[in-house]
Amino acid sequence: MHIKTLAFVMFISIFLTSCNSTDIERKSTVFLEMKEINGIKQYEKGNYEKAFNLLKEPAAWGYKGSQYALAFMFLKGNYVQQSTLLGMGWLGVAKEANVKEWTEQYNTFYTTASNKEKKEIDVIVEEYIKRYGLISQDVTCTKAINAYRRVDIKCHKYDGFGIIYPVDVVE
Repeated sequence: MHIKTLAFVMFISIFLTSCNSTDIERKSTVFLEMKEINGIKQYEKGNYEKAFNLLKEPAAWGYKGSQYALAFMFLKGNYVQQSTLLGMGWLGVAKEANVKEWTEQYNTFYTTASNKEKKEIDVIVEEYIKRYGLISQDVTCTKAINAYRRVDIKCHKYDGFGIIYPVDVVE
C-alpha cells in the first residue's frame, strides 16, 4: 500500500511541475471583474498609469470594458505611447460586445483611415480577436442600461482558465 501511495505522489508531482511549463493560467472571475471595475474608475479619474496596470490583465482575459478603455488610452496616448494601430486593435476586439456606440466609433475611425492603414488595422484586429476575443478566451458578456443611461457590459469567464498573451505596448 505504501508503494502505491508513493507512486501516486510522484505521478502528481511530475504532472504538476510539467503544468508549470504551459501558458495556461487560472484566475478568479471575481478578481478580474474587480480589476476591471477599479481600472475603469481610475481611467475616469484620469489616473492613467493605475488604470493601465489594472485594465491590462482583464483585457487580456477578454473583458470588453477593459479592452474598450485600453483602446482609448492608446488612441489618445494616455500613459502609453499614442498608437492608432494598437488603439484600433483594442477597439476592434472590444466591439465584439455589440455595443452600438463602440461599433460606431470604430467605424468612424476606420473610414477616415487610408487604405494602407485599413489593411494594418484589419491584421491587428484579427490578431487581437484570436488572442483576446470572446471565443478564444471563453467569455460571455451581457449588456444593461445603468442609472446614467449608459450601457454597462458585464463579462464573465466561465472556467477561469486561459492562455494569456502579453499586452502590446508598442507597434
